[in-house]
Formats: sequence, C-alpha cells, structure tokens
Amino acid sequence: MGAELVSSMDPFPIPGPEWLFHVLLVFTFFLHALFMNLTLGGTLIAAVAQVVSGGRGDDYRAILAGRLMAVNGIGISLTITTGIAPLLFVQVIYQQYFYTATILIAPIWMLFLLMLMIGYYAAYLYKFKGTPAKGSGGTGWLVVAAAMFLAIAMVHVAVHLIHAQPGKWAAIAESPWAILGDPSYWPRLLHFVLAGLGFSGLVVAWWAARQAGRGEAVELNTKIASYGWKWALWTTVLQVADGFLLLFVLPRPVLVGLMKGGAATMIPLTLSIVLALGLLMMLSRVTNPVEKMGTVTGTLGGMVMTIAIMSITRHQVRALYLEPVASGFELETAPQWGNFILFALLLLAGLWVVYAMVKKVLTSPATGEEAA
Repeated sequence: MGAELVSSMDPFPIPGPEWLFHVLLVFTFFLHALFMNLTLGGTLIAAVAQVVSGGRGDDYRAILAGRLMAVNGIGISLTITTGIAPLLFVQVIYQQYFYTATILIAPIWMLFLLMLMIGYYAAYLYKFKGTPAKGSGGTGWLVVAAAMFLAIAMVHVAVHLIHAQPGKWAAIAESPWAILGDPSYWPRLLHFVLAGLGFSGLVVAWWAARQAGRGEAVELNTKIASYGWKWALWTTVLQVADGFLLLFVLPRPVLVGLMKGGAATMIPLTLSIVLALGLLMMLSRVTNPVEKMGTVTGTLGGMVMTIAIMSITRHQVRALYLEPVASGFELETAPQWGNFILFALLLLAGLWVVYAMVKKVLTSPATGEEAA
C-alpha cells in the first residue's frame, strides 16, 4: 500500500553508481550530525544553565552558557553548511519520496527556514545583549534560540518519517499533524535530542578539564567540567533506554529486516549498542573529569565513533522502510568521474579548512570584538 502514490523517477540518470551516493550520504550526514548535536544540545544546555543561574555573570553555569554560545556562533554556521551535502544526496537517491514529504507539510517545511533565522539571531542577541557582554540578562533570547532549534529538529524528524512511509501519505495529506501519532516519532526525536545533549555535555567537560589541567581558572573549570559530565552521563543513561524503545517500536517488517539482514545490518547495530553501553560504563566511572583527562578524551572519541556507526544504522533503517516500494524503481546511472573527483578534492579542502579553524579556536581563541 502506498506504491500507487509514489511518482515516477526523474528520467535523467544520476552522475555515478548508486552505492557511491549512499556512502556519501552517510558520511556527510555524520559530519553534519557532529555540528548539529553541538548546536541543538549545546543551546539547550546553555538555556537550562542560564535559567538555573538566574543569568548572573559570576555563576559558573552562566559562564558555561556563554562559552557554549560562543562556540555555537561558529557551530550554527557549520551545522547549516555541512547540512547541504546530505540534503542534496537525499534528493538524488530518494527524490520522489523526499519531495513528496516536504510538499505534504509544505507550510511547516518552509517555516523551518524562518525558525532557523530567528534561532540564529536570538543566539547572537544573547551573546551581545545578554550575560556574555553585560554580565547579566539575555535569558529570554537564549530560550528562544533553544526553542527554535528544538522545533527545527521536530520538523526534520517528521519529514524523515513521512518520506520513509508512503503508505501514510494519504492520511498525512488530510492531516499533516497525523505524523505526530507515529509510534516512533517521539522516541526518534528524543533519541536525537539526547544525543545532542550528551555530546555537548561531553565536549564541555573535555574543554573545561583541558583548561583546568593547564592551570587556567582551575576551580571554575573543575565545576564546569563536572556539570558537563553530569549532563553527558544522565542523558546517555536515557539515550540507551530510549534507543532500545526506538528499536522495538519500529514497524515489524523493518525490525525483522534489520535482524535478518546478516552482517551488513547486525554488525553496525551491535557495535552501536556495545559502544553506547561502553560509554555509559566510562561515564559512570569518573567523578572528577579534571583528574581523568585520558578517560575524558577517550570517552569523547568513543561518542564520535558511536555517532558514526549510528549514522549507518539510521540509513539502513530508512532503506528497510522503503524496501517494499523502492524495489519497483531503479536509478539510471551515467557516471561523471571528472565531476566526482572535483567534488572529492573540494570536500577534502573544506574538511581541512574546518580542521584548521577548529584548531585555531582551541589553541588561540579570539576575544573582544574579534570573537564575533
């Protein structure tokens, strides 16, 4: 059911083998997920820390909020930039599903651009009109930014589930809000939000512990590191529980396909579960991140690896959702290797530039007006 609603394929062939675009989609989504987690989770943590601190500039939680939003001044831009490539690859591989999904909730899909601009400007208003610049205030702007980024996450989860389930298109055409009743919608949304909170909390802990280890504002950075570590620990506890819930609320054909997919599906799924449990064990064994810098760095590396593996499983689950319908379509190919080589070179150059930027921020962060 639903196949009759799927439009025909674009008659123009794609400029390379289909498997290559699947690889590129997973890889570029992983890059996007790193910055997206920092933007979403970091802004949410900053908003909570700002509210709890009362916006007082001498409170370590308000200082933490200021640090996170200083990073997100760059992070939001990189989230948007790195999101372009996976969005394009989704349109290449899943064109007739993705476009239909965005049309079915067109007003909401277009509204997310407005929410992005509001969230971005609110983040800067907090930075230049709030606690970081004036020593207090700006809480409202930070809450607005957090709310906008959370709403954007809700829109993207909705589009993902709609384009993967043509069988629900008729019902969603009558009521776009029906997607909120999908059994996997809220667990999937929570999965992404918790991932962002855990990753951001761990980045905060790593950075503060690193600074304290160098003798810089040891007491302050120790408090911030412990605060970030608690965020990482408890959101990972919830993440593991929600991950199993999300697995079991998948439609039965999708779950069966995942379990019977052989090594191709079971190895990434098993690795992601093992890594998540391993992260939980490492997080629970540390009480003072400053004293366990090696463990903190290893945990952060493990979380990055977990995000990479889960990006693969996420892609496989989408393919299993669409398998009954997509089996009736076949993409035509006409490889353009010259263009691909150019793309690969530009991608590597772009990654090097991002690496150089991050390295410069870590080694010699700007201050004052230059920090804008």
